[in-house]
Amino acid sequence: MEFFPNHAIQLSNLFWFPMLYGISSLLVMSNISKEGKKRILTFPKYKSKANKFFSIFFMLIFGKLIIIYSVFVPIKAFTVYFYLGLVIYTFGIFCSVYAMWIFSKADLSHPVTKGIYKYSRHPMQVMYYLSWIGLGFISGTWIIIIYAIIFPILTIPSLIAQETDCTEKYGIEYTKYLKQTPRFLFFK
Repeated sequence: MEFFPNHAIQLSNLFWFPMLYGISSLLVMSNISKEGKKRILTFPKYKSKANKFFSIFFMLIFGKLIIIYSVFVPIKAFTVYFYLGLVIYTFGIFCSVYAMWIFSKADLSHPVTKGIYKYSRHPMQVMYYLSWIGLGFISGTWIIIIYAIIFPILTIPSLIAQETDCTEKYGIEYTKYLKQTPRFLFFK
């Protein structure tokens, strides 16, 4: 493992993995209703313009920069870290896409609390971040693992805004869910 790899643009670089996630997400999105798409793609209401700017900046800009960075990062194939990362990445992507599918099929008059949503209030995001930890191991690159740890922390204002919207929309049903289910997997 190294902090920065030898950067070069090659066909065998890491970008294939985020591309696979993007294609998987598009396949799910192409098979859901207009209401389901709207529900997935709607930004929450923020308490202040600063919170909104901060959240959108980190989600859109910072999030896209790591994908662009993956174009320059080589894969360290056939190492123990590679196989460990492959398992983590596959689990993360499968669970993230599964969460998207569950979310899109749920009854819009109730909060989503079934399936993977029993274990995390934000499984799409949590599993996406977990997949980036896997990509850090696949590439043998600490900078990607550090990103995958810092990025969720930076998006907490957005998660809180989503939870506030859901509390307003679903009332006590969502408040009960908030008390029972961690925001991330193991951290309330």
